[in-house]
Amino acid sequence: MVSLRGLNHQAAWCSNYEFEDVICAVDDVDLLTLGRGWANSLREWTVKRLIWRPGLHQLAHRLNPGVNSVALEKDYEAFVFICMNPSDLLYLNGVAGWKERCKVKICFIAEFYAGWLEEYRFHLRLLEHFDHVFFCFSGTVQTVEDFVGRPCHHVPLAADVLRFTPYPDPPLRSIDVYSMGRRADAMHQILLGMAQREGLFYIYDTIPGLLIQPRDHRAHRDLVANVAKRSRYFVTFPAKVDCADETRGQSEVGARFFEGAAAGSVMIGRSPSSPAFCELFDWPDAVVETQPDGSDVAKVLSKFDAEPERLQEISRRNAHQALIRHDWAHRWKQILDIVRLQPLPALEMRERHLTQLAKLAKQQD
Repeated sequence: MVSLRGLNHQAAWCSNYEFEDVICAVDDVDLLTLGRGWANSLREWTVKRLIWRPGLHQLAHRLNPGVNSVALEKDYEAFVFICMNPSDLLYLNGVAGWKERCKVKICFIAEFYAGWLEEYRFHLRLLEHFDHVFFCFSGTVQTVEDFVGRPCHHVPLAADVLRFTPYPDPPLRSIDVYSMGRRADAMHQILLGMAQREGLFYIYDTIPGLLIQPRDHRAHRDLVANVAKRSRYFVTFPAKVDCADETRGQSEVGARFFEGAAAGSVMIGRSPSSPAFCELFDWPDAVVETQPDGSDVAKVLSKFDAEPERLQEISRRNAHQALIRHDWAHRWKQILDIVRLQPLPALEMRERHLTQLAKLAKQQD
């Protein structure tokens, strides 16, 4: 498995690295980490510009975009590459032997909208080297499969539920509302007002996402998980809620839903309109719905604060469902099944641990 953790340190990528860590924990993996090599910025800039030059763009297939070169030194059953979007495939030019020395080549893409097809036409052609391509967004699968001609599958996002779950010893939920990443501004302003007037403990990001670059992705995910499982309410909206033009109208299930459920928080906001959401979160009150812009959040919080037993029930149910359905190990098992590889005992052990915690959550109903 080739990782980009040495190249990109943005907070949004930490979930990808978390998936890699879980795979390494449950399978027999050689992890190769790409880092910045000689003249990284210049070489990366050059390769990306070549893509748009007629007659020269084929060179981008072969040029190393400034990463440290690595080579596979033995044969493998599978090659795995987890990335954010198809532009990251260019980094594989710095990896020697991955096409020749691996029986099954797997690509997992965390974020790609069908409406981005035209601007990523060149990058998507690089997927022709893979045997299976997995997309987290269900509305993307058929569009890319028709274009590339390779088997494409929907495998949703998830979380390291063992990291996020409040069980076996649920901590005190001392935080009222936790909102991370993108948000609906109307809801945010109301929550800010409630924090000033009523003492609401509201945690939110104050630094633009591109500037949040944790030194240690594990420490960052620990922090997110520890805050989330101490929060009564967790704000969730469809992916890219504040950039609807980027999605081209495609409503998808972002990582926040899996993280909020795993933490046993009560998720408030809006759920995606995609059929995938109804399949993945098919239990009552998975998301407590607000107005599209969240402008009625004060009324919603007041209503649910008056029903503490219902809040507890929603919390336990969210945590229980995440433990049995939405761990990264569940996703890895799904991928192994599709590519016809057998899981190792470590995966089964993790599943048993998740099941035991799920029973504990259920018993506390």
